[in-house]
Formats: sequence, structure tokens, C-alpha cells
Amino acid sequence: MTPEILAFGEVLWDVIDGVPHIGGAPFNFAAHAVKCGKPSALISAIGDDELGVRTRTRIRELGVDDRFVATLAGCETGTVLVTLTDDGFPTYEIKRPVAWDEIPIPSDLTATPRALYFGTLAARSDVSAATLRKLWAAFPQTLTFFDVNLRQDFWSRELVAEGLAHTDILKVNDEEIVRLGFTAATLFERYPRLQTVVETRGKDGCAVTARDGTAFTRPAIDDGPVVDTVGAGDAFSAAFLSSVLDGASLADAAEAGNRRAGQVTARPGAIPEDL
Repeated sequence: MTPEILAFGEVLWDVIDGVPHIGGAPFNFAAHAVKCGKPSALISAIGDDELGVRTRTRIRELGVDDRFVATLAGCETGTVLVTLTDDGFPTYEIKRPVAWDEIPIPSDLTATPRALYFGTLAARSDVSAATLRKLWAAFPQTLTFFDVNLRQDFWSRELVAEGLAHTDILKVNDEEIVRLGFTAATLFERYPRLQTVVETRGKDGCAVTARDGTAFTRPAIDDGPVVDTVGAGDAFSAAFLSSVLDGASLADAAEAGNRRAGQVTARPGAIPEDL
């Protein structure tokens, strides 16, 4: 089946309390997009190690197309040490260098996807950043979704600006938008391609602003007490973009995103089995 969505970037293992859980924002996003009914493929890289074998097995189990996930000899599969605060919010210690720092451009990219998802983390290395630029060039008319997903010091304002120049839908969280000093108005003025800015606000839901002047907030949708918030933003992004591709209004897409994020926070792990 031809994927509707390509998700570019890291696939890795979040180690929480000594237990590894497959993750990485692009992979989490792709897995949730599949659950939302959108065939999705991941463009990434894993090592030729035992963890790499487990990674590919898990990618397939979750229904994500792995044909563009390269296995690189001599590279380690990515890992991240995740520490949860008392209220369930994660902090990250991301290992480098790892396989997803060397993501090659797939040789067999033929069909044009309906959407391309990307973030900043995988572009921390020159090789993977160059691959992302080739994807932008290969699919100039494809709807692009940029989740800035700032992690540690693996980003720069120049990298964010370059991504914004190729973005149709921007997703940031409330901390990131303050850190970057963004406002939707200045972004629309500076980046003519950008059409929609989505700010996720945790327990306060989300705010959406569109170039045509549409602007609204939507409250969070709880599905039970918060267990952890790992992957909630990725789940939001997948449900939001899937709804947009289905022709939903931005308001309905925001509601779908909040609902799925609430379901994830009420369950352990980034990709709960029962969703």
C-alpha cells in the first residue's frame, strides 16, 4: 500500500526506569497516524545491532511501513534516557552519534505522499539534515507538518527558520513558542508558505491560528488521570493531521488531536496498545 504520510526522523528507544520503550517523535507520530487510518511510512535509520532488530520488528507490528528505514553497519540504534518528574512530565538525555544521525535518502521514493512530517532533532547531523532538504526538494507540493520538538541543544534558530520556510502546518508547544519568541502574526508575515500554527498547551488544550484570520482555542479532553505525558504531543499531531487530510475543519482537527492526546496521557507509554 502506498503511504499517505511520510514521517522523517528518529526512531529510538526511550529507557524509562530501566525499561526500553520504542519511541522517537516521528515514529510515535507515524504509529498513531496508522491508528487514525492513514497508511504511513518512516524514513529513518537503525543500527545492525540487537536493538535494531527489535526496532524493525516493532515498527512492523505497529503497522508502520519500514521500507525506508535503513540498517546501517557499525552504527548503534538510538537510545534516550527518560526521567519523569513527579507530575509525569519527561526530561531526556539523548545519545549521539547513533544511526538516525546518518539517515540516507531512499533510492526508491516514487509515489508522492499526501503529507510529510518532520522535526528538528534528526537534523542535528549534517547527513540527516541533507536528506531532509532532499525530501523538501522532491515533494515541493506535498502538505508539510513541522513539529519543532526542541530537545536539549540539538537545534538552532537557523534550523528552525529553514524548516519554517518549507512548512504548511506548524506545531509547537506552549514552552517552545515562548522560547522561540514566536507569534502567529509574525510567522505568517515572514513565511509565505505557512498556513496554520498549532500551539499545544498540555492540560489547557490547544490554540490554533490560520493565515485567513481563523483563531480559536479548544480545551483538553481527559480520558482519566494522567499516567505520563510521553508521546501525547505526537498523538495530537497524528490525529490533527489525519483529520485535516480527511477534509475536517481546523476546529474538528483540534478536537481530534486533544482527544487522542488525552487518551495517551491516561495510559502508560507513547503508543498504548488499546488505542
